[in-house]
Amino acid sequence: MADINRQIKIINVGLESFYQELREQGVTAVQVDWRPPAGGDITLINKLAALQVPEIEAANAATVTRIKESRPLWVDVLPAIRAIPGMEGNFLLHSGPPIDFGDMCDPQQRAVEAAAIFEGWVRDREGLLAGLKAGQIKLKPNYEFGSVGAMCGIISPSMQVIVTENSTFGNRSWTTFNEGKGNVIWMGAYDQGTIERLCWMRDVLGPSLRIALRMAGEGLDIFKIIAEGALMGDEVHARSAACTLLLLRRLVPMLLAADIERTTISRIVEFIGGNNHSFLSLTLTACKTAADAAHGIPHSTVVTAMSRNGVNFALRVGGMDHWFISPTAPMDEAIYYSGYGPDDAAGDIGDSAIVETAGLGGMIIGAAPSISSFVGGSMRHSRQAMLTMRSICAGENPAFAPGAVDFMPAPLGIDIRKVVRSGITPIIDTGVLHKASGVGQIGTGIARAPMDAFRQAVAAMPEPSSSLL
Repeated sequence: MADINRQIKIINVGLESFYQELREQGVTAVQVDWRPPAGGDITLINKLAALQVPEIEAANAATVTRIKESRPLWVDVLPAIRAIPGMEGNFLLHSGPPIDFGDMCDPQQRAVEAAAIFEGWVRDREGLLAGLKAGQIKLKPNYEFGSVGAMCGIISPSMQVIVTENSTFGNRSWTTFNEGKGNVIWMGAYDQGTIERLCWMRDVLGPSLRIALRMAGEGLDIFKIIAEGALMGDEVHARSAACTLLLLRRLVPMLLAADIERTTISRIVEFIGGNNHSFLSLTLTACKTAADAAHGIPHSTVVTAMSRNGVNFALRVGGMDHWFISPTAPMDEAIYYSGYGPDDAAGDIGDSAIVETAGLGGMIIGAAPSISSFVGGSMRHSRQAMLTMRSICAGENPAFAPGAVDFMPAPLGIDIRKVVRSGITPIIDTGVLHKASGVGQIGTGIARAPMDAFRQAVAAMPEPSSSLL
């Protein structure tokens, strides 16, 4: 006969309301956060089952290995028209998937306008619209050219770009320098000072750094700096303070050894050191070269690019050439500046999610104690966030192992199968832009990659022939 006086202990799986009712009655219970795979979609569940084959596991391992073996070097600084293959004199490149000017979010429209004024093509919005209508100015996404852009992501022909080469695999990527503080086109805000700063970057900053880089021989090893910065409090997306200082430690001797005026050197050092995000541009190109080198392995279900334009989100998967596009995520998990909130925000924006694709940023959020508030406010929360990201990845990268979380290796290789099966999407560290009025940045935090793009990718993923036997 059962002992009716024995204490009952229950494990509740699924609906949390049952767990709450048990607790209210004084019953000892544990809640297990379980949900049906793929949200219960039978078609996707069957597809996921068909994709659990050795060919895909081997392809994913090879994809992860290529990223880990990549060695991105900052090798040059050049005008975009000279550096980027396929760039033409009337192109304006932008972040995210293709989009018409009229469909862009307000910050990206303003960034396009500022770039056209900087190039001397137009004087105002009216002239820009006329140039676009006549086909004299053409908008193109960065990802068509192997380039990458933070936030609004605008690259115009005469802007100086960082040239990064993956010395292991030989491919390159390009991006503009961080513009510093104030009204900047990265953030969709500009004034006359913005244009003047862009001119200085074109005429002084870029050429000076080009001369200094010649002192570095083969170039500056970006991942080496990141590995060191991750031990000093950077996750290199929302926080790059340590890496920026490490960069300056390498650049200053090179600048001093070059034939550059001391007043120019002083302004360059002040410009780079005055913005903790100066290093972010190098991170973007480094991650882009690593992810591009890993793309194209047949059967790979590992994500090799994520990109947003404030309206749409684009996803690329290693074993397919097609991009999967869905509406971008709302910015409802950010920390806002005083007086602003989610209703004021544009959608998630920028090519910079390439950082998470390469196992950095949100993947190693535990590296940066100063931004633990993004995921709950403590290092325990940050560590748990990294463990959650590890559950949707194909591998890990011990080269980036933050000491703040007991040297946990970086989760690497977002696997679309694991994302759809678990219902967990990658977290992306990012800034938040005001949706109108040229205000610029109004907050920072995390965005969630939209599940719809991952579901599309799983549905379209070809099944290896052996899995069909």
